[in-house]
Amino acid sequence: MNHLAHALLSGADPLHRVGNVTGDFIKGPLADQGLSPRLCEGVRHHRQIDRFTDDHALTRDLRTLFAPPFRRYASILLDVAFDHFLIQHWQRFTAEERPVFIGGVYGLLLEHRDELPAPLAAVAPRLVAHDWLNRCATIDGVDSTLRGLAGRLQRANPLAKGAAEIKRHAIPVEAGFLEFFPQAQEFAKSLSPTPRS
Repeated sequence: MNHLAHALLSGADPLHRVGNVTGDFIKGPLADQGLSPRLCEGVRHHRQIDRFTDDHALTRDLRTLFAPPFRRYASILLDVAFDHFLIQHWQRFTAEERPVFIGGVYGLLLEHRDELPAPLAAVAPRLVAHDWLNRCATIDGVDSTLRGLAGRLQRANPLAKGAAEIKRHAIPVEAGFLEFFPQAQEFAKSLSPTPRS
């Protein structure tokens, strides 16, 4: 799952939602991160959703669609593709309007910027200014996202050409997403805490 999907799956608690978005920006034991307990809850939720996604039979099958050299990066391709198809089918999964939801996430990131781990705190203003959560609305946005990810990986990789690969497999990936995401929502609800003020 990419940023938007994690935000939507996070539940209603504000700091839990921030923690879910934070999950992509930190690695290693949470005890070493200096985060508040509620942010830690959100990061743990993020990691559980990632494990659920990676281990699910549907996503395992979808990863096999991508031939070498893309197969090694199939999980990344699916993460980005899933955000794309989440945007395309947003109203199937929530009654909240997407601009309102995303604006709320941006507001939370800026409001709690002092509590964020350094990697996310550093990019949060840019994330908001460049509207990262809406970036995957178009295939050009998918391309831009994957090119950015390609440049951040240390080893040479084919992600800069990944948008064309997603487009080539769009029909089965979209169908797989539509079958998988309601199951992810049910799993996420089973983990989510009761909202706190």
